[in-house]
Amino acid sequence: MTTYPSVAVITRTKDRPLFLQRAIKSVHSQEYKNFTHVIINDAGDPQPVEELLEKYKELTQGRVKVIHNTDSRGMEAASNKAIKSVESKYVAIHDDDDSWHPNFLKYCVDHMESTGVMGVVVTTDRIIEEIADNEIKLLSTERWLPDLKEISLYRQCLDNFATPITFMYRRDVYKQIGFYDEELPVAGDWDFAIRFLSKYNIDYLNTQEALAYYHHRPSATGVNGNTVFAEKDKHLHFLNVLMNKYLRQDLENGTLGVGYIMNNLRYQRETIEMQLTRESSKLEGQLNDKAEYIVNETKHIAQQSKDSFAKIEERLGVIESKQDIVPVHKKITDKIRKIIQ
Repeated sequence: MTTYPSVAVITRTKDRPLFLQRAIKSVHSQEYKNFTHVIINDAGDPQPVEELLEKYKELTQGRVKVIHNTDSRGMEAASNKAIKSVESKYVAIHDDDDSWHPNFLKYCVDHMESTGVMGVVVTTDRIIEEIADNEIKLLSTERWLPDLKEISLYRQCLDNFATPITFMYRRDVYKQIGFYDEELPVAGDWDFAIRFLSKYNIDYLNTQEALAYYHHRPSATGVNGNTVFAEKDKHLHFLNVLMNKYLRQDLENGTLGVGYIMNNLRYQRETIEMQLTRESSKLEGQLNDKAEYIVNETKHIAQQSKDSFAKIEERLGVIESKQDIVPVHKKITDKIRKIIQ
């Protein structure tokens, strides 16, 4: 009987050795050791990848398989090629710029073995970071989706609650739902999770401490950027492509299904956002009007005070020659000056 590692961990990378180094340490610092790590270099420079593997060969202990693509076909094609290159019971995608808690694999495998569930998503922290002087600098950490308790197909139709770094699943699902859609340059993980939830449940592993770390660099561009930020327009375009695809399937089947839900939820969100924008603009206009009124009234009151002070000063000046009045006059005028200045 052929034996193979329990988990295939897939890391997609391209010319990001700074991130890949962290990813290698994250994967190979796992308490659970029955895994193989497939690093697929999608047409990036192979030398930095090989240098990192040589540097960490004692840590990796022969558990790494490297694939160097000569031509890039995109993230989802890279995922599929890496997944198909090895055998395993479970699959987890660990992108080169994210990281795991050392117990991620252990907790996921234990839960899936004990429950028989087809997939599991873990409690996750969102880490905001930046790249400066070729170093990764942590800016802040917060709980990612703090109110999340269950993984719902309905909610998945609006947002992705099974991002790769948070998600482990059984390889058997490919027989029913297929692999990642290689026609999608972005949003392929969202589409995969929708197809997954259309057939199977995904458990949510709710732990006090986060088991996955989703790293974001909102200000980064180019090779160091997250596609969701650096390629926002592309994301929006292919989200629309996906919504159209699923809605066409509904129309062809004569049913109201996932396509209708996706489009309806997105329409509701955009409508609410537009209403909030309009209300915000209206409120801003009203506040500006009130502020202008207050400024004008303040100026008017200040001018009246100056005029009144001038009259008082003029009248007091008439009797200023009297010695006993001078100190009183001085006190009054000093106080008035302080008030109106």
